[in-house]
Amino acid sequence: MQITPSEIAFDFDGVIADTFRLFVSLAKSRYNVEINYEDITDYEFLNVIDMDREHAFELIDILTNYPHELDLMPNRGAVDVLTRMASMSPLLCVTARPFAKPIEQWFEKHLPRLLPECIQVAATGISSKKLDILSGTRVRYFIDDRLDTCVMLADAGITPILYTQPWNQRPHSFHEVGSWEEIASLIDWNSSSADTRTCLKP
Repeated sequence: MQITPSEIAFDFDGVIADTFRLFVSLAKSRYNVEINYEDITDYEFLNVIDMDREHAFELIDILTNYPHELDLMPNRGAVDVLTRMASMSPLLCVTARPFAKPIEQWFEKHLPRLLPECIQVAATGISSKKLDILSGTRVRYFIDDRLDTCVMLADAGITPILYTQPWNQRPHSFHEVGSWEEIASLIDWNSSSADTRTCLKP
């Protein structure tokens, strides 16, 4: 599998950003709740963690609205790979979050070389709406950590790539990656893009 940069898009939480690990850290520091990351075996993680729902929703609200102000780190290698891809083509991030602006601000913080107009963040509110965005683009591949989303995209003719996490370990037939090093190995770095915009700051 060799993918042209202009034909792939990405989910945010769990793929680009290490969001759930920060949730675990905040649960410990703010509410003294111990959560083992590997025990988050369901994407609907409130079903499998022992935590007061009100406290959990408070953390979700903070993570949703202020990711750029928190210590929300990129997954290792994401910045380097995305920056390299942006030297060849604009980037597309499609997230089930309700608001794009906080994610745009997060990208400005963590990918400072990237021109803001060269990263499109589409916030759909729910995962099932991701297909509405992707179907209007030239994207042929999408990396997500939610197995149900991968099934939906595959049924629509978009090739899903599953970013492995504890919550997506059910049997499936999709290509998997477990790191951004593996993602980089799938990219055709010698491809030419029809989009000649300069996406990196000098």
